[in-house]
Amino acid sequence: MADFWNPVFDSLHPCFRQLQNIRCWQEQAEWPEVEMLTRLLPAGLCAQSGQPIRFLPQDGTLPFPELYYEERIFQHGIVATRPNWHDFFNALMWALYPQTKVMVNALHATDIMRHGQPRTSQRDALTVLDESGVVVAASRRDLLQLALDFSWEALFWQERAAWRREIACFVLGHATLEKLLTPYVGLTAHALLVAVEPAFFGLALAQQQAYLDGVMAASLQQGGLLSPAGLNPFPLLGVPGWWANDAPAFYHNERYFRAKTRERKAQIIAAY
Repeated sequence: MADFWNPVFDSLHPCFRQLQNIRCWQEQAEWPEVEMLTRLLPAGLCAQSGQPIRFLPQDGTLPFPELYYEERIFQHGIVATRPNWHDFFNALMWALYPQTKVMVNALHATDIMRHGQPRTSQRDALTVLDESGVVVAASRRDLLQLALDFSWEALFWQERAAWRREIACFVLGHATLEKLLTPYVGLTAHALLVAVEPAFFGLALAQQQAYLDGVMAASLQQGGLLSPAGLNPFPLLGVPGWWANDAPAFYHNERYFRAKTRERKAQIIAAY
């Protein structure tokens, strides 16, 4: 979608229901101001350096222009933000998954201090998670194993009744949210697979998101994502209700629902 503001964007795809607890845009005629976006953040949220996180316009007034994007966040708490969908969704993800975003930034900053600005494998992985990541949480490990095995028809069709009761997909990547404004067959995210207790699916959405935020941040801190191979490809439009996918024939598109051709490093994160 072109970068024209649309205050009813959340009606365009079911995934945007995940933003319901931080809605700030209903009556906005233009892009929400950075001050409004900053007010969405948890009180006292700071980068690991101790600097309070805030959004500032990415224009000629942006302080510390000599610093790299991630360095500016880490050293000064400043998230450079433009009036476009990409940065708007980035701000919303800071509000929903603040621990994860702080940890991703801290790992970027540490990597830059050690290796300089050229991207390492770890920074590539962090960027993919931040831009295109989702979390697939399930109370049955066999469902997550189907994702690891690329058994897409079994996961999305044969286990259709399990969705939203025993398994769910939570979008973290702001670039993926941008793409879901105008979804297309072929849209693929990169997933962290998290095993949760059955009680997880009785929690309110905000509680689920806060729980997964803590799980992701802890996993990242413990070195759980050192290369992009640690993320599992995930064809998003296979999720029941996220596309016109209510017939098994949809899952026979092998160009989209690809078979597994090699072993990967992605693993199931045990959150209990």
